[in-house]
Amino acid sequence: MFDRLRHKRQQRDSDAHLVTCAMCAADFVNPVDWEPVGETQWWMLLRCGACDTWREVTVTNDIAARFDLELDQRLDVVARALERLDRSRMAAEVETMILALRHGLVDPADFSS
Repeated sequence: MFDRLRHKRQQRDSDAHLVTCAMCAADFVNPVDWEPVGETQWWMLLRCGACDTWREVTVTNDIAARFDLELDQRLDVVARALERLDRSRMAAEVETMILALRHGLVDPADFSS
């Protein structure tokens, strides 16, 4: 009996925090597929990127909206990191081109067809 109660509590808690894996507790869970169930719920197929655990959940619109917001916030972090890395890479390429020009390693003929 206690196992059933614990499972129900864990299921309710994991539904409220969909980004956290029910198996390994990592916060690498992402939706793989989803669709509305009626007007008030969403069915989702989730996968943990850390341990490859898959699970299906049906959650309320409020929980789905909160999950969507969390995913957007995480995507923003990744996008900002990518932008920083891209700027750093481009700055290194510019520096390399400047050095090549200063040392006469490239000239206008290198860019003609």
